[in-house]
Amino acid sequence: MRAGTRLTGWATVLVGYATALLAVLPYGTVSFAEQPPKRHLLWMMGATAACALSWILTSLVVRARRRAALRREASRRRAARGRAARRRASRRGYGARPEPPRSRALSWVLGLGIALTSAAALSQAVGPDGAHGLWLAEVNRAGGRVHQLTVAKVIGTPQATGAAQRNVEEFSSTIVVTVPFDSGPRQVTVDGVRTQGELEQGRSIKLLYAPSRPELGVRPAGDDDLSSTLGRVVVRPVIWILALVAGLSTAVAMHRREAGVARARRFEPWVHLPAAAFLAGGAVLVVPLLTGFPTTATGWGLAAGAAACPWLALAWVVRTS
Repeated sequence: MRAGTRLTGWATVLVGYATALLAVLPYGTVSFAEQPPKRHLLWMMGATAACALSWILTSLVVRARRRAALRREASRRRAARGRAARRRASRRGYGARPEPPRSRALSWVLGLGIALTSAAALSQAVGPDGAHGLWLAEVNRAGGRVHQLTVAKVIGTPQATGAAQRNVEEFSSTIVVTVPFDSGPRQVTVDGVRTQGELEQGRSIKLLYAPSRPELGVRPAGDDDLSSTLGRVVVRPVIWILALVAGLSTAVAMHRREAGVARARRFEPWVHLPAAAFLAGGAVLVVPLLTGFPTTATGWGLAAGAAACPWLALAWVVRTS
């Protein structure tokens, strides 16, 4: 049965690693590839939970068998040695456990894995969110892509946004374009088209839409929210760097306490069940980010809470084991 706990334990770690790696890495250069629902991550989280539950159940069976064997051994000793032996046996209790084997690799695996799991939770808040993220996901599922269309008409006067690039002022315009949907061409009004310099009739512009779903509308190809742009350019690299630094620091600290890490491998209900509850709570917090599009503030709040849970679980294990 010890082989069973070792097998289920390593399965939990490896499947959890695979889940975190899928969650922390971008799935491609196109932002649509990262849009919920992220069913593959939900399935991987379920597989990790199943492995963890198998480890707990296997550990409980091993624990029960060991205690039963120790009770039988104590009974035989009491019958053979009399009252004095019974007093000594009662002081010994069920006997001391053998020292668990140490594993240097496990210290590094767990240290890096905790930081990786935290980074994976934070990464789920990066990208388009709210109503705009939902629209992008629907367009993506409908086979939408960026098309080059000609401006048929400019409505009103383009408004300066106050931004500039290479000394060329940026303007926001409302335009009319003829869109060749699958059901036939339609004239569509598109608001908030930002260009360098004033937009004029006959100019070519990039627009995003799904030819099979005209009811979804048309939007500028560069129409992206602050969370997505800032997240991809700044926040995601920062998350990776912090995860690497935190993971290496935690791994070194665990390496210096290999004996404690080895003791933590052995299941103890008052140690591992609360730690598992912390991890499960983090998984619950991140589910809305995998299945829907919360607002920016809500999404980052959920991600931060989920990212804190692995560290809370580690703190509990360190304090109680």
